[in-house]
Order: sequence, then C-alpha cells, then structure tokens
Amino acid sequence: MTLATDLAIRKWKPSKDGEAVGTGGRTSLYIRGWKTGAKAFYFRAKTWIKLGDYPDVSLALARELSTVAKRMSREGFGVDALRRGFANAKTATEFEAIVRGDILSGLSVCGATTAPTYDELWNEWYNGRKAKLQDGPSRRRPEAIHLHHIKPVLGNRPITEIRRREIFDLLEPLFREKPVTAGHALGHIRAVFERAANRELIDADPTPNKSAFADAIARRDVKHHGTLSPDRMPTLWTWLGTTDASKATCLAILTAMTSGHRIGVIINAEWGHINEETAVWTVPARADHVTPGRMKSGREYALRLPDKLLESLLDLRRSPTQRYVFESPTTAGPISSNAILKTLKRFDADLTAHGFRNAIKGWCRSANPPVPDHIADAFCDHSLRGLDAAYRRGDTSAERADLARRLYNFVTAVSE
Repeated sequence: MTLATDLAIRKWKPSKDGEAVGTGGRTSLYIRGWKTGAKAFYFRAKTWIKLGDYPDVSLALARELSTVAKRMSREGFGVDALRRGFANAKTATEFEAIVRGDILSGLSVCGATTAPTYDELWNEWYNGRKAKLQDGPSRRRPEAIHLHHIKPVLGNRPITEIRRREIFDLLEPLFREKPVTAGHALGHIRAVFERAANRELIDADPTPNKSAFADAIARRDVKHHGTLSPDRMPTLWTWLGTTDASKATCLAILTAMTSGHRIGVIINAEWGHINEETAVWTVPARADHVTPGRMKSGREYALRLPDKLLESLLDLRRSPTQRYVFESPTTAGPISSNAILKTLKRFDADLTAHGFRNAIKGWCRSANPPVPDHIADAFCDHSLRGLDAAYRRGDTSAERADLARRLYNFVTAVSE
C-alpha cells in the first residue's frame, strides 16, 4: 500500500495510532496517521525524523525535502542536522543550506537532543584505549595528533554535524606533508565515528577511505628507517674500534647486529635476565605498559648468545649488584639510545639502530647457506603470516641461536 497523491492521503484512515505508509518512490518519505485524524510526514533514516504536519506541509514539498535529505544523509549528515533543517526550512534549497550550516542564526531544532562533540567522544575512545598502549611514543602520538591537527578543526563540533567534506579538507594537506601522521589521524577519526555509530548518534560514518587521498599520497616517497647494506656491518664494527665511543656503546651496537633486537630492548638488558651458565638471554613478557625494554610483541623472548659475545659483555660487569648490562659510564642507569644514535651518525648520517634489523634480513637471504625467511622472522620476533603462521609453530630456539652465532662471526670477522 502506498499513498502517492494528496487525494489518497486525505481519504486514508489509519487502522492504528502511528501507522506509517510509504508515499511511493525511493525518497524514504512516509505519512503517519492517528485515529484522531492527525497526519504528519516522516523521513526514515534508520530512525524516524518528523518532516512536518499534513496538510501544513504539502506532499510535493515533502517529496522535495526528503529527496535532498536522503542525499545529505549519504554524505554523512546526522539526525540532528536533518531535524534542524526540517524544523526551519520552507524550501528544499533552504533545507540544504540549513543542514550544511550556511544558515544558523535563530534556528530551532524540533525534538533534537544535544549531541556530544568530537572532542568528548575522542576522549571516551582514547581513555578506553590508553591503558592498552605501551608508555612512551605509543601513548603520546594519538594525543599529539589530536591536539595539533584534529581538535582545532573538529574538536568543538557536535559529532552529528561533521561532514565528509570537512574531514577530507582536514586530512588532504596532511597526507601531502606528513603521510604517516595523516594515516594515524585517519584511523583515529574513523574509530571515533565508529563509536558514534555504535551509540546510534549517527547513521552513516562520514570518514573517507584512505583511497580518497591517493593523489596526495602518490606525490611523496615513503622514507624508511636508515639502514646499511649487510656487507657494511663488519666495516662498522671495525670502525667502532677506532673511535672514542665507550665500550658499553660499542658492545650494545654489536649486540644489535648480532641479536636483531630493537635498541630499546638492548639498552634495558638486565643481568638478572641472562643465565651465565647457559648463555640464554630471556626478555620477560610484558606485564604492564610502563616498564621499558620489553619486546614490541609483548611476548617473552629467549635467545642463546654467542659465547664470545657473552664473554665480552661479562667484562662490562663492574660489580655483582650491577643491574643493567650496558650501564652509562657517566650517569646512573643504562646508556641512552641517543648515545648510540650519535655514534652511528658519525659512521653514516642516515643510519639508525632500527636499520640493523633490515640488514640482518638481507644477510639471511644472501648467506651461504641461506637462512629461511620464517627463521629470520622468528629471530626478529616478527609475527608470521599466511601459511607460515599456520604451520611454522615449532621451537626455533636452536636455529635462532645458530643464526646469532653466524651473525657474530660475520660481523667480527671470525672464521667459521
């Protein structure tokens, strides 16, 4: 049953209060009636939004308004914005201007509720996620991105009134200048709007897909961590012997080239985690998100160190109570990552400690005999993918220990 003409609507007698009947077409426009004889047009966008009473609002005007409303709903405009437009507009053109915010002064919103701002929903989302993030950059990055890039534009806006065009205009220049930051920002914005959708504050997520920024992203080259070719690792080790770098700094760099560990794990290595009899260094599983020196994966990780490397590390131990393996010669606690970075920059201005992991993967493929990729990935504590994740579940401790030995011998030019 449809009520497609004014005559049909006038003659219609609803069988129950609030009965809704479509008016034909695909404009999401309905007429609702009550036994008292009252009738009103409603727009359906996952919830009922009153458009106006009949016959104060004609069927022709209701159809024009609902056609525009359906288009604007697809663009991401929320329920409150549509309600404001229906409550104040006398034409479809005026309706669109009101919904877009081009006309604001003196407007009323029939039946509207106060929607939370983007900033309020972001704080809800981030406070729920914060406890799961490792202390440091992982926690600081979302806050910094929100404070510097998103909040000034969207922060005080009701979540129901933020449009896709605004998000695109915010992120497009950021993708041109800082594509990595923009990618994080896009993910944060999407998470906030997903939260809004789950709370039924909005009907459609206005966040653009990353593909919408393809033109901006294509104009910049991705800059990876500075690395060095595998054959230069022995050169670096020889060069370190000619510098004034501390012994702890030199051995920390050697340990990075031998173990594949991230520099944060190395500088926070503790003697209590190394079994001197078995030479096994066990990095404990992450018990919280504050303690430094744990694996990025959060898993426990054990690696048997090459005997000669352990002998060199034992020379760093000045007392039985010394906590850290690589203690700073000038301050309490371990050496800093900056001390290591400054030394590496003297050797190669583009080199970073993280680049050793890439060098190790390259060496594994060119070594004789080559090291299988799944062993190299397990050595670097990477999550396995595809069939490797399904079938490579065995203990790789022996293979990883042998790889560490081969790397040590290669870097220090020890004959096999």
